[in-house]
Amino acid sequence: MKKSTIYILLFFILACVKLYSQPYGWFAQSSGTANNLTSVYFANANTGLVVGQLGTVVKTTNGGTNWVAQASGVNNHLFGVFFINPTTGWIVGDVGLILKSTNGGSTWAAQNSTTNVQLTSVSFRDANTGYVVGWYGNFLRTTNGGTSWTKYQTAISTNLNCVSFADASMGFAVGQFGKLVRTSNGGVNWTEIQTGTSALLEYVTFLDPLTGLIIGENGVIRKTSNGGVNWINQTSGTSSWLNGMAIQNSNFNVIVGEDGLIRKTSDGGANWYSQTSNTANWLRKTNFLDTNTGWAVGDNGTIIKTTTGGWLLPGTASLTGPNNGQTCFSVTGTLDWSDVFPPICNYQLQIATDQNFTAVVHDVSGINVSQYAIPANALNYNTQYYWRVKARNFVGVSLSWSSVRNFRTINQSVTAPGLLLPANNSIVNITPQLRWDSIPFASTYRCRIATDTGFSNLVMDSSNITGRQINVPVGRLQPNTRYYWKVNSANTCVVSPYSVTWSFTTAITGLSQTGSELPAVFALYNNYPNPFNPTTNISFDIPKESFVKLTIYNLLGEEVLVPVNEKMDAGKYSFLWNASNYSSGLYIYRIEAKSLSQENFVKTIKMVLVK
Repeated sequence: MKKSTIYILLFFILACVKLYSQPYGWFAQSSGTANNLTSVYFANANTGLVVGQLGTVVKTTNGGTNWVAQASGVNNHLFGVFFINPTTGWIVGDVGLILKSTNGGSTWAAQNSTTNVQLTSVSFRDANTGYVVGWYGNFLRTTNGGTSWTKYQTAISTNLNCVSFADASMGFAVGQFGKLVRTSNGGVNWTEIQTGTSALLEYVTFLDPLTGLIIGENGVIRKTSNGGVNWINQTSGTSSWLNGMAIQNSNFNVIVGEDGLIRKTSDGGANWYSQTSNTANWLRKTNFLDTNTGWAVGDNGTIIKTTTGGWLLPGTASLTGPNNGQTCFSVTGTLDWSDVFPPICNYQLQIATDQNFTAVVHDVSGINVSQYAIPANALNYNTQYYWRVKARNFVGVSLSWSSVRNFRTINQSVTAPGLLLPANNSIVNITPQLRWDSIPFASTYRCRIATDTGFSNLVMDSSNITGRQINVPVGRLQPNTRYYWKVNSANTCVVSPYSVTWSFTTAITGLSQTGSELPAVFALYNNYPNPFNPTTNISFDIPKESFVKLTIYNLLGEEVLVPVNEKMDAGKYSFLWNASNYSSGLYIYRIEAKSLSQENFVKTIKMVLVK
């Protein structure tokens, strides 16, 4: 019982390991030989044969998990193998060798090739009709399963390496010096076709009578879509020797070659991508059952297999935008990262409020492009976020997330303030206080004053005002002048439009604040100069916020001018009176001030205007 329990436990452990450790990309299989292997053919997912040097034949009946040597009965180098079903197949090789098996390769019988040259490639349309090419332009055809082979002249004498028939009539063969020949009557007659290259061509295959590809040395890949009349070069991305290919449809093609090279296209050759073969040995031929499962064979007994079309797990995505640490990023902004391919991936995106992603606020999978527009209401304003991306393809999920970037979202929008004081079109002193509304989410304001409505003649431009008012400093405004002003609001990310434009006019005479020192008591000083012509300065002190009235009378006691009649902040002031329009004589000026604490101050002084 104990032994049975242990065996059952081991079985389940091994089953789980196999289930959860399926390899991806290309992985090695043990061929059991160190001889160079030259060709591979699988009749189905389980049954396949590989041939090579010195009569080597190895067979698998379990998809390559185990390869078992088969007795070919010869020591010739073998170069081509083709099976029409799991039991019936042919091998070709040195010295005109053609072998046939009707029992899945367990035994082989020689067929008369009628030639003693090296034969390099074999293919069959059905159990009866088959084709072989070899050195010196040799082409052989059978219509009875190889019982007899007939040799035909191919119009060239150079070595041929591969033959491919698109249908019963149309066939192609390639070889040395860029040579390609075509037949339209099943191989009876051949015509040479120009390929546009002198490179040795190793392989040719046709999907249909019009569409075909050829490959060879120096990374040559050429494609035709008109039956070989014209050949268009494709950029393989390599100058290495290309030996074999497996084409499944108009888009899918895998090529193998020098030093373990594997290149693949999924778009008909518009783009070729390198794959990792995990071997440095030359690969000679490849065979695929579908777009996922295939084998490649090569030197030193190399056999490699893929069940994922040769693709690995996707790599790690690289974040591209926004820049790390960006501020003021839109709550509905677009996140960008680099494409991870081939093959094409989809992506998972996570956004969190912490860099360890313990507080994920947005997690979305199945993104089919390398960017993502954040939906409305997913993020909050003025908040720090962290984000990362992981790629997934049909093989599986990337082993790691991208690096982590962060951004801070934008503040909420702010609006233009409403202007409050001074009232539009009012008359003010030359140091007025300007006031406006407080705006939600605004942290600063900007106030501009100009002498024109276009604000090209600015006299003040103050930004970063944290309150909702500003006192115009002394010396900025002139008396008897119309000014225009406007205000906008802002925060660290957003600036509002400007408010509507209001205007004010400064009084005819000028009142100015003469310093920042606050006086201790109320005072009215003698005007200077006195006598005067035509201007004089009248100075006074206000120790605390008060309502102040300054009046000028003539000798008859009549009011001539009231330059000040308003509430004023504490400070030292000077009023410049321009009496150009007044007659010579004695004048009296009087100040009346009443503080908010009901403290009163009244004083009168005489002055003389002499013209």
